[in-house]
Amino acid sequence: KAGLEALKALVAKIDVFIEPFRPGVVEKLGIGPDVLCALNPGLIYGRMTGFGQGGTAYGQMAGHDANYLSLAGTLDFFRRGTERPLPPANFGGDYAGGGMMLAMGVLLSLLERQRSGK
Repeated sequence: KAGLEALKALVAKIDVFIEPFRPGVVEKLGIGPDVLCALNPGLIYGRMTGFGQGGTAYGQMAGHDANYLSLAGTLDFFRRGTERPLPPANFGGDYAGGGMMLAMGVLLSLLERQRSGK
C-alpha cells in the first residue's frame, strides 16, 4: 500500500506513465488511467500490452517476442532447412513492433499536448 501511495505521489509530477500489464491488472491495483489521469490531467498514459486491450482470443495472455514473431509468420525466417526455428538474438517483435509504435505514440502525444495544451 505504501508503494502505491508513493507511485501516486510521483505520478502527479511526471509527463509519461507506461505500464506493461495484461488488461485489467492496473485497474485491480488502483492505478488505471482514470485514477492516474485524475491525479495529473496532463499525464500521457501508455500501455504496452502483448495483444492489446480488446477482446481478442489472446487478450488475457502475456506476450513475448517469440510469440509475436510466430503468430506473424516471421519466426519461420529463423530456420535452416527443415530444422525448428531458433529464437532471434534480438527482440524484433518487441522493439520494431510494439515498443517502436508506443515510443512514437508517446512522442506525438507530448507534441500534441505542448501545442494544444490538452
